[in-house]
Amino acid sequence: MKIVVSNKKSKLITDNPEILKVLGNLYSFKVPGAEYTPSYRRRQWDGKKRFFSNTGSFGTGMLESVLADLKKIECTPDIEYKYESSEEVNRKTIDNFTYFDYQEEAIDYGLKAKRCIIQAPTGAGKTLIMAGLVKSLAPKKIVILFNAKGLLKQTYDFFTKECGLEDVGVCFGEGYQDGNIMLCTVQSIGRILDNYVADADVIMVDEVHEFANGDTTVAAIESFPEAKYRYGFTATVPTENIPKWTLISAFGPIYTCKQTSDLIEEGVLTKPIIQMVPVPESEVAEDLGYRDTYETLIVHNKERNDLIKGIVDQIKESHGKARILILVRDLEHGRILQDSLKGDTFYLRGEDDISSRYATIRSFTHCEGNSILIGTKILQTGVNIKEITHFINARGLKSPIATIQALGRALRKHDSKEVVYVYDFMDNGKYLAAHARKRLNTYKKEGHEVIEL
Repeated sequence: MKIVVSNKKSKLITDNPEILKVLGNLYSFKVPGAEYTPSYRRRQWDGKKRFFSNTGSFGTGMLESVLADLKKIECTPDIEYKYESSEEVNRKTIDNFTYFDYQEEAIDYGLKAKRCIIQAPTGAGKTLIMAGLVKSLAPKKIVILFNAKGLLKQTYDFFTKECGLEDVGVCFGEGYQDGNIMLCTVQSIGRILDNYVADADVIMVDEVHEFANGDTTVAAIESFPEAKYRYGFTATVPTENIPKWTLISAFGPIYTCKQTSDLIEEGVLTKPIIQMVPVPESEVAEDLGYRDTYETLIVHNKERNDLIKGIVDQIKESHGKARILILVRDLEHGRILQDSLKGDTFYLRGEDDISSRYATIRSFTHCEGNSILIGTKILQTGVNIKEITHFINARGLKSPIATIQALGRALRKHDSKEVVYVYDFMDNGKYLAAHARKRLNTYKKEGHEVIEL
């Protein structure tokens, strides 16, 4: 028995078909909604996504997991690498920065493992870990993929202006600049196919959880045939089997460098005090679907919106220079709240260009007195506003990833705060009550203090 390992795919070769069958079943997962597809109804497909084929082929990122499964049945296959696997790369320092111990450990693990998903909480210095790997692996040809040009621009500025990295290129929308370290949005990957994708030595993906679904993003992370070094970065690895194994298959095992609660205890992040505010019950037709229920009980719910206004008014009365972030899902909800709130209130939307976004954030943080920033999903990830003292999650939603990412916007350390106050809502009604309980459980699971009012 042996396993032939290449950069993208590996293959288990054995004369025991039962082993292939067992592993095939172990790494097969039901696709949500498969039962509604014509192929399933015609019994042409069993409705499962397979990560281990009946011929023994699997994504090389799964190698560690497959070996562990074989060890359980006392099988130790020979491993034949189709690429140089013994190369050692040492960690390099970055001027002006001193790594935390957990950042050093994450960089060392990544360099030794050559492929992994680095899970680092928001505020843990994920971009510095990325820069440390880049500095250590240079002058290898490196491609870093992003799902949004705002994240790309922020990373470019950090790499070049703060870390002093050289030969950094960019590719997004209308912008292009050559460099051995190429930062590229997934939407623009076609523009670097010839010069980078085919022969890049290193592929990194920021906010990799957002690449686990969708044909274009999955195809992107499964490309790069010559990349021996593969890294995904995220604060929140998906818990559902198919997106989780899509990422592991492409990148490798999950390495968790720290928990949020650990970083709070060590003083790296700010402690949140989370208050779950009860929302008065409202009448809504039982036959309404989720979208209509959401619009009725959240977007246009006057009592709930008045609660948000009341929270803001209380904060203003007790603070002279509060920085209040309010997240909404729908543009209309943001407009409704903006119209009801007085004083310096700013609104940041996905349609705003990068320069407008930075100008809005500067206005929000540089006000003399209290200020309010309303934002859509654009503020959920990748925006670094350390000055936030109060965070109101007005969106609802149930996703643990969305909840944790949003909370992370407010946890960064700043001289203006010792704790950060977080407000969420115990909504009522079909769908929304269950979603509120899900958020409550997510906060508690993360080890945060939660006050149920």
